[in-house]
Amino acid sequence: AAVTKQLRFGITPFYAQMMLQSGVGGPLWKQVIPDLQELEICPHLNRDPLDEEADSPVSGLIHRYDNRVVLLLTDRCAVYCRYCNRRRRAVEQESDIGKREIADWIRYLSAHPGIHEVILSGGDPLTWTDARLAELLKELKKISSVEIVRICSRMPVTLPFRITEELCITLNANHPIYLNLHINHSEEITPEFAAACHLLTSHGIPLGSQTVLLRGVNDQAEILIRLYRELLKLRVKPYALYQADPAQGTAQFRVSVIKGRELMREVIAKSSGLAVPHYIVDVPRGVGKIPILPDFIIEASKGKVMLRSLDGREVTYYDGDD
Repeated sequence: AAVTKQLRFGITPFYAQMMLQSGVGGPLWKQVIPDLQELEICPHLNRDPLDEEADSPVSGLIHRYDNRVVLLLTDRCAVYCRYCNRRRRAVEQESDIGKREIADWIRYLSAHPGIHEVILSGGDPLTWTDARLAELLKELKKISSVEIVRICSRMPVTLPFRITEELCITLNANHPIYLNLHINHSEEITPEFAAACHLLTSHGIPLGSQTVLLRGVNDQAEILIRLYRELLKLRVKPYALYQADPAQGTAQFRVSVIKGRELMREVIAKSSGLAVPHYIVDVPRGVGKIPILPDFIIEASKGKVMLRSLDGREVTYYDGDD
């Protein structure tokens, strides 16, 4: 009860069944079941870890990068993940953005022609009805400078029945739309998830995946490699592996960046290039996203570089004269 005053508890029957098949205390259980560790106060963790509120010139709109914005449609999710970086928004009663806020968004986007991409987030945008989504997408399509809409959703994992023919038609009618699926473990890939992916791709919706690196859930290279391989088979391109954001109440999930970099080294060495996402650290205080790559350059000098191969060999590569 004390924990759920900090972040709501909610889970679909579908995900609950999947979680219990995985096992009590397993990787799915850890993601969604409240834990007393969430009450621990850590000095390096924050309520608004990415300073999103400071980058919100309009309520529900985050404008950190020149060419894109995030729109927070709702604080509602089908399942509330215990590592949520916006847990500050999911405390009391569920709520959605209203028409007045949407009108403010449209005015802001129209006044900033340098914004070319709009990312729909929340909460989960697919908790909206098809009709509400269609209305917003049509308004965005009227703004000539907005070229791409990206939707971030965990719904294909937690409530795959939400992906319907009608939803796919709505999305396709407002292309180009990209859908990034939030998935953390291969045990979340079910026949129902696969069917949802097939329905989306058959309607021309490009799919990417975003995964959060979580201690005790997926912080082993073989788990990530299997996840990305299985996603590729469903035509989902692994897009990003995110370092868990330093939100207060999530200390139990955090993995060091150094370990994350070593995991990525193994993922790169043992995977198809198609199955390698970007490893991203979203730096606090509004600094933004920084990609982290294993360092394969040992030494560089005029005309040559010393490189370390994926299997650990050191080789000299003769570089251009410039």
